[in-house]
Amino acid sequence: MFSRDEVVRAVDLQRRSYELLRWVASAVGKNFISFGAAHSYSSVSSSAQAWIQRHHHNIPENARPLHADLKDFSGLFVTYLENSFELVPNPGKRLYSPGGHCFCPMCSWLADAPNLKTKTPTTRDKKRARKMMLDVINRMAVEDGLRLSQETAEAITDDPNLREKLALCAYGANLLHRMRGVAVGAAALVLWRNFAWLPTGSPKKKFELTADLILDAEEALRERVLSEAK
Repeated sequence: MFSRDEVVRAVDLQRRSYELLRWVASAVGKNFISFGAAHSYSSVSSSAQAWIQRHHHNIPENARPLHADLKDFSGLFVTYLENSFELVPNPGKRLYSPGGHCFCPMCSWLADAPNLKTKTPTTRDKKRARKMMLDVINRMAVEDGLRLSQETAEAITDDPNLREKLALCAYGANLLHRMRGVAVGAAALVLWRNFAWLPTGSPKKKFELTADLILDAEEALRERVLSEAK
């Protein structure tokens, strides 16, 4: 399903493209880049590639791709606004509390809201994420020449003990599509939260997606598919 080299490259481009999106949103907030310009080259792959190539030397090092990776990087970059985030032109204010421990008038104040806003996944997005995880199981069976009933494939997909591994593999497969500029909407965000967030609904502290996480998840799922195949 995956080769190590392609997953390592995809994860690196994903990290860099996310950092670039954060940098662009920050530049909009500081009026360094206009909202209209930011949205135009953040939503069309060809425009993004041209802009990144033109301003390559100004992009922060942690967000800067190699010239050889520009096309795939740009494709992945623009999918963020379709999948997980939206740029907000006038975000207004938000209530801020140091440490988030108390939001009473004495312990909090209004601060500028970020221009980058996380999308809210819908029921449809969750169903699509499940379909993407189911596709992973079916693809593994086909690649290994195994017969797996739809009922069995769905049972594996709905196993809560495999949820993180399923989401990791589905997210990894989707990264390869995103490098071509193909977006699946907030279903990608649903997948991310299945492995990067705690079951309680909060992000894992200092979580970092790595190629090994995806490859280890693939190996574990293959073992399960093999054990269930007829």
